[in-house]
Formats: sequence, structure tokens, C-alpha cells
Amino acid sequence: MMLTAITFALILTSAVVVHELAHYFNARSVGIEVRAFSVGIGPVIARRRWRGTEWRLSLLPLGGYVDLPGMAPKVGDDGELKHADEGMAKKGLGAKLWVLVGGVIANYLLGCVLIAWAVSLQPAYHELISGESVVVHGSTIEAVTVDSAAAALGIRPGDVIVELNGISDPGPDQVVEQVQGADELVLTVERAGETLTLSRAWPPPDAAEPPLLGIQIAAIVEPVSFGEALPQAALFGIRVIPEMVRGFISGFASAISGGENTDVAGPVGMVTMVNQATNVGLAPVVLLAAVINLSLAVFNLLPIPGLDGGRMLLASIVAVRGRPFKPGQEEQFHFFGVMAVLALIVLITFRELGALFTS
Repeated sequence: MMLTAITFALILTSAVVVHELAHYFNARSVGIEVRAFSVGIGPVIARRRWRGTEWRLSLLPLGGYVDLPGMAPKVGDDGELKHADEGMAKKGLGAKLWVLVGGVIANYLLGCVLIAWAVSLQPAYHELISGESVVVHGSTIEAVTVDSAAAALGIRPGDVIVELNGISDPGPDQVVEQVQGADELVLTVERAGETLTLSRAWPPPDAAEPPLLGIQIAAIVEPVSFGEALPQAALFGIRVIPEMVRGFISGFASAISGGENTDVAGPVGMVTMVNQATNVGLAPVVLLAAVINLSLAVFNLLPIPGLDGGRMLLASIVAVRGRPFKPGQEEQFHFFGVMAVLALIVLITFRELGALFTS
């Protein structure tokens, strides 16, 4: 459980910190001084001033934030709200959009890098981004269940299946087919440079239906380099945008209507997925982190006040109408947008908890 918590915090914090760092660099690139940048949220436990910015380390390792001047109205000496006259407020539409879109671009790029890394770790994932069927060149034993038929037969983790019942280099599907339907298992494996033949009558007299051998197997496929996977991951990240947008709309609609939600995961669902990924290995954890980054990029593009997309929308409206909103009015839009998103997240979380306790 501790490993799951640490992994979840690392994935979430890295995604948010990269997002906010992009806002920071884009703001500096157009001449906007950044007041503060925090890794983590909540009470500040350490701070240091560098290049005009206060860099903070906060108590809760669940994200981060950047403090840009000109994002909120000023309070005059008379207590009345006035338009900000610094930072973002002084910039034109192009500069504002550049600062706001930075986080989206950063999460997209990080997501693509992580997908390429996951594919290089587990080439079977290549099919996800390329659409091409993976060519299987055999199977390897990932794990052996204690006191199982496989353990009794002498199979060990790391064994490469060279031949099974006369089938050379069988894929995982062929292994399963033989285990479930053969009346004998003759298995040739390669182990530490040696070739061993293991055999026994099958299935055992007390076997379940269908019979279980007690192994976890993985396909052996052609390796895919990081450099080969990266451009395909970049195209994949663009192709999935419409599908992700439909998923967010469908998931939020389900949360409001009470219908079945299979499109959007809340905090409980995310922790569950992280737990499942950490139990398998590094590659699925990296792939999950990639999906979270791409989801964060697309979600922030939605034209909902409070999100980057909503801020870009309101900035564009102000530029078209030629005058700003009343002081504080734009902040009210953002407040209600954030409250609506938080309410939806709470609804999804309660439903996930209900399903968890029911199961």
C-alpha cells in the first residue's frame, strides 16, 4: 500500500509540476515576473528566493502551483475592486494564450515521452500507438504460483518456452490453448543458456475446470527503441484527443444523471489503477502516468472557467469585445467553474467508494 501511495503521489505531482513549470517559463519568456512557484500544496515548509521568484516546497506532495501577477483584480484604497495593471493584465491576447497553453503543451509532451518509454520497456504496447498487430516470437515465464502444477513440473520464472507439445516458440494464446485442452504437456525451456525438457501427464487428477498450470506468461516480441516509438506516440497523443473529450463529457453526464460511468476515473479509481499497475511492473506504471498526463492536457483544454481552456476563452472574449469584464466578474466565472468541476469529482468519488464497498 505504501508503494501505491508513493507511486500515485509521484505521478500526480510530476504531472502538475511539469504543467506549472511550463506556465512559469512561458510567462518569463514574455516578460512576466513570477511571484512564487511551489512544489506541493498546503503549508510551506521551505522557501528560497531566486531570479525574482520565491521557490517553495509545501507539505502535501500532491501537485503544485505558480503565482502570476495580474491574474486577479486589485483592491483600491477605498476597498473597491480595480482592474489589475501588472503582469498578465498588461499583455495582449497572444502573450496571454501562450502563457495559458504552456501547461497543456507540457503535459502532452511528457505524456508522449512516457508512452515511448513504456513501449521501449514493453514492446507489446506498440500495438496501442501504431495500430499494427504485434508479431509474437514466443513466450517467457514471468511468475510461477507457489505449490502449483507449474512449480511441481519444475518451471521457473525467467524460463523461455522453446517448444510446447511440438509447437515451436508458442505465443501466450497457444500456451493457454495447450494447457486447457492437451492430455500431456511436453515443455522445452531455455534457462540460463541451457535447454531443458519437462513433461507430465495432463491434466492432474484433481485439476480445476479448465485446468490451471499456475504461471504468468508474457509474449516475446521485437524490441522497439525509444526513438522509434516517440514520433508514433506524438501522433497517438493527437489522435486520442476527440476520444478523450467524448469520455469527459460522457463521464460527467453519467455523474450528474446517476448512470454507469466507465469513462472518467476519480481519485479512488486512479489509486486503484496505480495499485494494479505497481503489482505488475514498471512498464504499466509508466504507461498509466502517460495516460494521466494526456488526460490532464485534454481536460485543461476544455472551455470551462477555472481551467486553462476557460481562461483562454474568456481572454479571447475580452479581446473581441475590446474591453475587460467588470473587476472581479471574471474571477466569479472561474470560481463557479472550479466549484462545478469539484462537485463532479466529489460525485464520481462517492460513486467509486460505493462501488468499492459493495464489491
